[in-house]
Amino acid sequence: MAKKIVELKSKRKVELKEMSIDDIDICNDLTILKNDEDGKPYVIGMSKARTAWLRKGIAGGDFKAFKVEDGVVTDKCLKQLTEDEKNELLPLIQEYQSLGE
Repeated sequence: MAKKIVELKSKRKVELKEMSIDDIDICNDLTILKNDEDGKPYVIGMSKARTAWLRKGIAGGDFKAFKVEDGVVTDKCLKQLTEDEKNELLPLIQEYQSLGE
């Protein structure tokens, strides 16, 4: 699968990978739109979805201990990312999936 290296505002370089359509579907399906008692919409599962995108979309980079198990990035690696880095990476990973090879 194709890979791409991005540099975050923090100067950390992260290698992104092209995900399968099935993996993209899994990540997209984790967020659910619901309505409260008054009919106002709200979204659940945003944190789960972000973590799934990161696990499946990162292929390497500037990490102390980078490791993949069963095709996804381990907790040890993800815990090295700040909240800002995670939030910056999410749209970059998603955008890269639409570009493909």
